[in-house]
Amino acid sequence: MKIARVYTFELEFLKPAKLPNWKGNLIRGALGYHLKKLYCIIDDSRDCHACPILFKCPYGYLFRATTKGIVLRKIKHYTKPYVIKPPLEPKTEYRAGDTLRFSIVLYGDAMAYEDHVFNAVNSMCRSGLGSRDCRGSLKIKRITVENPFRNEKGILFEDGEFFNPKIYVKNGDFRVNVGRIFKIRFLTPFRLIRDGALISEPNFRDLVTFMLRKYSSIRYQYLRTDIDVDVEDALKAAERIVTASSNLNRRTFIYKGNEETFIHGEITYSGKLKASLRKVLAFCQLSHIGKRSSYGHGWYSIE
Repeated sequence: MKIARVYTFELEFLKPAKLPNWKGNLIRGALGYHLKKLYCIIDDSRDCHACPILFKCPYGYLFRATTKGIVLRKIKHYTKPYVIKPPLEPKTEYRAGDTLRFSIVLYGDAMAYEDHVFNAVNSMCRSGLGSRDCRGSLKIKRITVENPFRNEKGILFEDGEFFNPKIYVKNGDFRVNVGRIFKIRFLTPFRLIRDGALISEPNFRDLVTFMLRKYSSIRYQYLRTDIDVDVEDALKAAERIVTASSNLNRRTFIYKGNEETFIHGEITYSGKLKASLRKVLAFCQLSHIGKRSSYGHGWYSIE
């Protein structure tokens, strides 16, 4: 079963530009803006949720759909069918010829909109990225598709030509080996909320709870399949994994005019992981966990 496709964009600046240190918001906002500009065919002052073609519109489906009505119909802010893996470099000043690299992951039936995403990125390049006084246009140098679990990579676009590499992340790719002592290093800050409060020092069961939510929601919504993990058994097994050490700090972001606290750093755990836990842990390396994961938050590696 094809679970997802990972697209990595390499963009070349044609003019100098100044970008923020955290680029997830910038890329997500620009992508959404250009998807809407290109594909919204109804008065954009209208509420997307009332739109009769919401689930057929690239912008509506990727950015605005709450749920397809399969489960949890009334819940808003449901898991989106994509995530952005933003540039991790702290660089803010780019010169002509410099490269900006980021990835977009599309899940399940959202892969049908890959051409629309490419067009939106191309439109974003023409419009430019950066601050108001230092905004630079770009061009797409290369698009690759990758399977990080198999170390496979193929060129999808280069030198003005498209290719057709048959590379997808499939259900069997999440069989990873993890030692008895392992480290989860958060590449981007994460935010886990329980009962309205921030979890600042998550134990392994805390992480697995949010991983299972992400795993199950993507499978239900975008793959149309039931979860293949015994949730109760996985949570009980997670309780046997203990925290060996942690090095976590707080970082504040502004979203919609409000300050939101995120956690970043790394946690080392000790204990033997069941196959089901290894699968969910691997899956969420791809999907991220926690609030605003589509912006790039909650991206981690296992070491």
